[in-house]
Amino acid sequence: MAADPAAILDVDALERQTGGDAELRGEIVRMFLEDCPQHVDAIGGAIAAGDAAALASSSHALKGSAAYLKAAVVRDRAADLERCGREGRVADATAVLAALRTAVADLLPELHKLTL
Repeated sequence: MAADPAAILDVDALERQTGGDAELRGEIVRMFLEDCPQHVDAIGGAIAAGDAAALASSSHALKGSAAYLKAAVVRDRAADLERCGREGRVADATAVLAALRTAVADLLPELHKLTL
């Protein structure tokens, strides 16, 4: 089942957050587009290394970025990964990382629409 479009990216909430400032919104989107792949790579590396602390830290950073962007599905999957790290359940994180990657793949086209 596909995610609710507003859960993928709540454009109205993002507009409210930025006060309708298209330049600010664009900067937030550009920063996320730059940082997100690095966070996802760091999460994958932490899982591969069995490093629960790095998993929690990298996931927390992505969670915050996604929350600020109003991307609920990515935020929620990052929160799930952060919890796996904090609880030392690194082995459980592989499936959650796959879900995160799907959520990011769903989000990217929505973000690119905002940068056109």
